[in-house]
Amino acid sequence: MDEYRVVGPDGREYGPVDLPGLQQWIREGRVLKDTRVRKNDGAVMSADLLAELTEIFRPPPPAPSVPPIASNVPVPAEFRSWAFIGQAWELVKPHWLVLSAMHLVAFVIASLAGVVIEPFLASLLSMSIQSVLMVGIIRATLGVLAGRAPELEMMFSGLDRAGTAILAMLVMWALIFAGLLLLIVPGIIVALMVMLTNYVIAETKQDFWTAIKSSAQLTRGYKWQLFCLSLALIPVLLLGLIVCCIGVVVSLAVCVMTLALVYRFLQAKQAQPAVAVAAVVP
Repeated sequence: MDEYRVVGPDGREYGPVDLPGLQQWIREGRVLKDTRVRKNDGAVMSADLLAELTEIFRPPPPAPSVPPIASNVPVPAEFRSWAFIGQAWELVKPHWLVLSAMHLVAFVIASLAGVVIEPFLASLLSMSIQSVLMVGIIRATLGVLAGRAPELEMMFSGLDRAGTAILAMLVMWALIFAGLLLLIVPGIIVALMVMLTNYVIAETKQDFWTAIKSSAQLTRGYKWQLFCLSLALIPVLLLGLIVCCIGVVVSLAVCVMTLALVYRFLQAKQAQPAVAVAAVVP
């Protein structure tokens, strides 16, 4: 087995050490590439000149460039609630019938699914179905930002993420409820932190907990702006309720589109690119 001795600046030799031991010294920073090393009884040379150490001293490959976020729609340069809402309305208008129909169908399916079972289980089932269908609706909404026209059947594309969406929903509600017990404010903060979780689930393969953490990372530093946006969306929903009730599903489409724009805005600000699920929206 080869033996290596490290030659110090004073000419003293340290060792011997075998190759794994020398590699460990390199990882610890005790031996650098220009450190003088003697292999067996050979001549002293810089560590990086030894063939068996070439790989460990090889510089890491450059980080891949960040792919562009899949969006053909420019998002506002600054976080302004009504700018997001106004832009969302303009994006929804050409597709309002399909997008609002998605929310209506999701509501009907979730409601009918729980009419014949015990109330608590009915609520849980309804929320679970809504969570899964919302993943598909979000995918269709993000598709609009990428220039694709939505189709009603897209709302069922979230079935591949059903387990993740349901687990995320349960954990989020548990965290929010626990926060509300702590004088309400922590619950509001938690709700703001996790509000983009379904958007992460919709276009990535992240598990439910990683998606929750990704949402928290995206919203970091923007809690106040998101709180103000949430307040601004209330009159949007109320307006939909006033306009013949059915307008609620249109206002829901606007709200989901607004958060889609916010999601892309925060991705750009936090430098977290989208990881598209190619099979979702061809």
